[in-house]
This record gives sequence, C-alpha cells and structure tokens, in this order.
Amino acid sequence: MPSTHAPLLIQKFFFFACLCLISASSLLSQSAPEAIVGERLIGAEWPVSVRPASHAEGESNLLIVCHSGLVMWYDESTGTVRDEPFLDLSAAGLNLVDYGIMSEQGLNDLILDPNFEENGLFYVIYNGYRPDGTGTFIDERLLCFGTNADRTEADTTTWYEVLELVQPARGHNGGQLHFGPLDGYLYISTGDGGGTGTGETGGASGGDDHGAIGNGQDLQTLLGKLLRIEVNGLEPYIIPEGNPFVSNPDALDEIWAYGFRNPWRWSFDRLTGDKFIGDVGEVDWEEVSMERADSEGGLNYGWRLMEGPMCYEPIEDCDPDGTLEQPIFSYPHENGWCSVIGGYRYRGQNIPTLYGNYVFTDACGFYDVKFWTLTEQADGTWTEKPLDIQVPGGFVPWEETRFGFGENNEGELYLCTQQFVYRLKYDPADGSSPIAPNEALHFTPNPVSIGSDVTLDVGSESILNRMRIADSSGRLVHDVNLETASAPYVWNTSGMQPGTYIIEAWVLNEPEPIRGKLSVVRI
Repeated sequence: MPSTHAPLLIQKFFFFACLCLISASSLLSQSAPEAIVGERLIGAEWPVSVRPASHAEGESNLLIVCHSGLVMWYDESTGTVRDEPFLDLSAAGLNLVDYGIMSEQGLNDLILDPNFEENGLFYVIYNGYRPDGTGTFIDERLLCFGTNADRTEADTTTWYEVLELVQPARGHNGGQLHFGPLDGYLYISTGDGGGTGTGETGGASGGDDHGAIGNGQDLQTLLGKLLRIEVNGLEPYIIPEGNPFVSNPDALDEIWAYGFRNPWRWSFDRLTGDKFIGDVGEVDWEEVSMERADSEGGLNYGWRLMEGPMCYEPIEDCDPDGTLEQPIFSYPHENGWCSVIGGYRYRGQNIPTLYGNYVFTDACGFYDVKFWTLTEQADGTWTEKPLDIQVPGGFVPWEETRFGFGENNEGELYLCTQQFVYRLKYDPADGSSPIAPNEALHFTPNPVSIGSDVTLDVGSESILNRMRIADSSGRLVHDVNLETASAPYVWNTSGMQPGTYIIEAWVLNEPEPIRGKLSVVRI
C-alpha cells in the first residue's frame, strides 16, 4: 500500500498486540444500564453526525455535520459554535446540496483523512452538484476537500470527486463513512436507490423495484452495498486486492458486502474491528446486522429477498441454501417505530456500566421505548434491552426525530436529533457517577425522612436556574426551573420513595451541573 497508510499499519500491529493481551470474556458486553443521562450541547438544524476535529489524543473540539450541508465547529473550551463554519455546502454557503424538509437527500457524512494532520484532507458524501456546479442534483457524491493551514476551515477551491453514485430516485442513500481500524481502507454504505413500494405488509410490496432482482442483490451496481476502497486524497482511488469480488467479472470490484436496503448509520467497534450495520426496513421490519472483524467480505445481508427475519420477495423459501446473513436483532413497525438508526458499541471510559454494549435508536417511536442496547452473550447471541436516555426537559415529541450518533477519539458517544446534539454523560444509578468532592451539592438534613423538608444551600452568591432529580434506577423524578426561586432552596420529600437520589443543579450561566446524592429514608 502507499506510504500514506504507514501510520495505520503501525496502528494495526499495535491493535493486534493489545488484543492478544485481552481475554475473550473481557470483550463481551456486561449487563446494560437502565438509563443514561445526556447533556445538551448545542442546537443545530438536522445534525446527522459528530466527528472529532482532529485525530489528536484528547481532541475535544467537534465537527457537527448537518443534513443541510453545514458543518459547524464546536469549541469545547467555550461550549459554543465558532462563527465561521468548517464547511458550508448549504443554501447559505456554496449551495450544492439537494436538501429539503423531511428529505432523505443532503449531506450524509464527513470523515477526516487518516493523515489529516499532515495533509489537511477530509471526505464528505452528499447529494447535489459538484463544487463547479456540474452534475445531476440528486446523485450522491464522495468528495475530498483540502483545508486551511491551521486545519480549522475547508478550502473549497481544493477538491476532487472520488466517487459518483448515480441515483434512480430520491431517498435510500445510506452514506456513512468509516476508515477500517485494521486495514485503513475507506468503507462506504450505500442505499438501494429509493423507490418505496405499495406498503402492503407481508412482503412483495414492490420495494427496491430496480431491475429483475433489485439493486441490493445486483452485483453490477454500487447501490445497496457496503463498499471498500483505498483513497488517495485528490487522486483516483485504488481497489484493495483483498476485496471479495475482484476476480469476479460479473461483480463490481468496489463491493465489500451487499443485500442492503438503506444502511443509513453503521459503525466499527473501535476495539475489535467488528461492524454493526443498521439497515432501514421497507414495511414490516427494522434490523441490525453484524460482521466480524475477521470476515473476508462478500456476505449477502438479504434485501430484497428478506426484510429483517422474514421473507420479502419471494414471500416463501427466500433462503433455501442458508447463505444469507441474519440480523442480530430485528423489530417490527409497532409503537410508532419506522427507521432504525444504527449507533456504536460503547468503548469509552466515562460510563463503565455501558461498556461493551451496542447503543442504537429509531428515528420515530416517541412512546415507551426510544433507545435500545444490545448485549453480547458468551454463546455469541445478543440480547436487547430498552435504554432510557434522559436529557434536559426531555425530548420534544415529533420534533426531535433522531438521526444519528457520533463518537469522539476516546470512544465517548453523542446523539443527534432534528434540533440538538447531546453528549451521553453517565449512568445515574452507578456509584461512580461524576460527583467531584469539591463541587458536590450538600443537603440538610441528609439522610432526610419522607415528608420532611430538605434544604439545598449553594450560598447567597450562586443563583440556580434548574434542578433535576433521578432515582437509583435512573428514572427522572423531577425537573424544575428555578429562575424565579431564591436561595436557600427548600422542598418537601412527600411522595418520594425511600432510596438514594442523584440531584443535579445548574448555576446560572454555567454549562456543567453540580451534582450530589440525597438519601431519603422512612422513619
């Protein structure tokens, strides 16, 4: 491979050296938590991805990728978005992106080149025109851009179209980008090209009606696939020699895996190299599939022969040879669910109880269950569990459609909804929840008996504007605005159950809450 991938070869060697020191049992997920508390970072228009602003260890600044074509630079030190965006392909900028309200078209993802610090290059995938104004508006494009000298802003005069995906219709774009942690190649998810069927349940409703077998099963098209290429920045890409179809004259060399409808969000496990793929369903089923790191590619994930665990077309005997890959989890279109949004297997340090669990969501479903975890068992099977992600004020029903997750360089997770970006912070039921001794809240009395008053005193100079209370299971008990209240803050514990509660209080104009634990007892 070219010298541009030399650092990744070193990373690959180091990865395997470390992996040899890890026992097989330690790679498995532990039992997932009931709830995770999230912090709202910023408001944004349709954010779909969060990326670190560099590959540097400890990088805290973020690139917020919005479906509209805007890429914002979030400054962690100030908790604000910089005035100048990192990139703007939206109507307010270069005006290249095919984007509209409730449209599946737009800017789908961004990723930095593995040698970004040296070459300043990054890649975006979007629907729209080329920077020179040419091309078909609905087609999907993988472009490489340069940046300015300090790597904080795109140089839109320096660009190269790496790949063009000709779209037969709007929608079903897939379009998430990841560099393989083991091989350094760029993997690209693509949808089947759009075109929803009749909506009749039970299969054969006309989805992926492109050709005799549909784009997902057609190895002569790049649509409905997971692709693998070796990028060379502003030069043409190379087909990796190990791609599964390079010796097959009836298949395109870029294809790594096939049989997808719309793998909108997918990810690598940063520890093991396994892939987790959320593939959006047609009528009846949503699904999450997994490919082990040692796979040699060429796997068929079923669409349109199957939708989730069921036959689709044909509606019977769709897998007589047993060669199709079955999802590790699938769920029906009930409870308002409509489109799986793949996430990440958590490998960060801030939420120990979440470690090793795969976190994902659905774009819809604003009822009892909005998020899930998948936990791997010793026999290789997976068990699902609802996850309650608690955010300030709660999610706004029907106005906070969920579109994606993000991961920083340390493996900490972010959530993108239609209106906001959130950071997953901690498990409220975990004894190691982040409460520093020098900033902990203090209550009088503590413990407090049920029906008695409890006082929170932060001093006469500190003004609180909000307080939230969660019980030991992570369930949100109370979330109150304190802007009209005055210190000391007093409330009565009538109606509370015995147990330990985590209290968060926000001081006016401070982005981070102060936390404390209150014990409520029955006397």
